[in-house]
Amino acid sequence: MTEIETLRESLPPIFARSEVGRLTGGIIQPGTLRNRDSRGDGIAGRFMIGRKVCYSRESFLTWLAARIKPTQLKK
Repeated sequence: MTEIETLRESLPPIFARSEVGRLTGGIIQPGTLRNRDSRGDGIAGRFMIGRKVCYSRESFLTWLAARIKPTQLKK
């Protein structure tokens, strides 16, 4: 199972930007997404519920998958 598939099973259908750090185990922080959104290279389709910026699970995973770079460990 890939990392994206694992997250797909664990993330709620929609979630607030403020919860991203907790939902990803600290890998992505809300401030990172806030900065990306303000620069215009954030998650497509973000929306507001009240005063909270929210993302759909699929939009978030599409954005994240485009940024995953495999690394090779040195032996």
